[in-house]
Amino acid sequence: MSQESELKLLIDPAQRDAVLKLCARFADGAEPESFQLTNSYFDTDDLRLRQFDMGLRIRTRGQEREQTIKLAGEVLGGMHKRPEYNVVVQNETPDLALFESDIWPDEFPLFDIQRDLHEIFCTDFTRHRWHVPSGEGRIEVVVDEGEIRAGDKTRPICEVELEVQGGLSTDAYKMARRLITRVQACVGSQSKAARGYLLAQKTVLEPFTQAHFVPLDDHDDIGAGLYKALTYALHYWQHNDSCLREQPSVRAVAGITDGIRLSRVVLQQLAQLEVDVADYIVRLEQMLGHLGWLSRYDGLTELTAEDGAYHRALKQYPKLYEHIQEQQEHSVQMELVIELSKRDDYQMTLLELGELCFDQPRHESLMNAPLQQWATQRLREDWQVVAETFARDQEWRAEHYLKQLSPLQGSLQLGYCVGAIFPTEDREQFRAPWLDMVRGIREIMALKLLREAIKDTDEVNTEKLLAWQTVQLETLLFALNHSRRAALKQEPYWDA
Repeated sequence: MSQESELKLLIDPAQRDAVLKLCARFADGAEPESFQLTNSYFDTDDLRLRQFDMGLRIRTRGQEREQTIKLAGEVLGGMHKRPEYNVVVQNETPDLALFESDIWPDEFPLFDIQRDLHEIFCTDFTRHRWHVPSGEGRIEVVVDEGEIRAGDKTRPICEVELEVQGGLSTDAYKMARRLITRVQACVGSQSKAARGYLLAQKTVLEPFTQAHFVPLDDHDDIGAGLYKALTYALHYWQHNDSCLREQPSVRAVAGITDGIRLSRVVLQQLAQLEVDVADYIVRLEQMLGHLGWLSRYDGLTELTAEDGAYHRALKQYPKLYEHIQEQQEHSVQMELVIELSKRDDYQMTLLELGELCFDQPRHESLMNAPLQQWATQRLREDWQVVAETFARDQEWRAEHYLKQLSPLQGSLQLGYCVGAIFPTEDREQFRAPWLDMVRGIREIMALKLLREAIKDTDEVNTEKLLAWQTVQLETLLFALNHSRRAALKQEPYWDA
């Protein structure tokens, strides 16, 4: 068994010659070893290997064949870490029995899977390879160019892999930085196999649309808990970034935004523990500035959603409804986001946050204490600021709620990062009314946008519509004020 640990970077085929020259410089100008590789990937029709997060292939190089199984692993900022097992074979079809029996999970249906295996897709590419000395080992630098084939469908392969073979991961990250800044490489979170399954239409790539609580262990210390949270946030971001690259959509952009916000929340906690992450926080704030149009889009979507509270009423006014739809369409800045995702600073941030998760720097005196005690204190301190603001005894107007949306969301996101170590029932009971509050504040934004739209159209019933909008807003504010006072009576789950 070997532990594959490699950085993957995607390259524009137009940069192919520049990439080869740069990789040759890593190896002091040495010529690469170049050869052809064909990989056939196998699974069952119902993807039972995929369900176990396994990848099975037979690699052919000339007259040589090797059978490989890759087991479940992780991807952090382009660093792929997966255990793999290799066996030299003669046949073109795999034999799972050739692997050691102890690699399989309990109750793994080995013989049933073996019986139903067949080729799902294949890759055919030229590999250019260099070995660069590093520490007491080396970094294997490869450039792959070719294609993935599934039936009559194809998609190109053009990428760089930097595999750490007993060398220093810092050297691999240095090379990756140069590839990003010199030849506009992009951090890759999808393996060739993952792209092959997509091409074969055996899987779909859907954006993450809802964050979950970060899985934590009772014995985690502060450092372990926070780096698990950062790993989760980065994975969430990268997955949606892959979705954007595969098929641009507002849902993917929303997922990227949530991933960046979660990352920022964790970095803010690390900064308080004297980990040097201030530059990353600034970068994330700048990125979020480019994604601010999402709040306007969401507000307009609230007005036009067929299952929403306003769709039926607004459909009775065609000019107004059409204007809102046009504003919704014009609010989308997809090209801006795609350009942002290709920028060096964006790609460098993904890479370096992955390196941060890999290295996990910490101040031992500050981060070795048990996580639960620290998390209780941090949640209490953070929530105190929010609660004191929401507890101010007045009938809040729309601007009060809108001003508090960001702090409230930040506190709830901190809960996603460390809340898993507290009792589930207490946690959900406390969070539910505050999540409803967030939805209500977003509805305020929608009604504000509705008022703008009414004024911008030449509907004959403008005054009637403005009066109706005012009633809707006042009704919503009355409900939010009632909900706010009720929510403040909830006992925080960290003190339960």
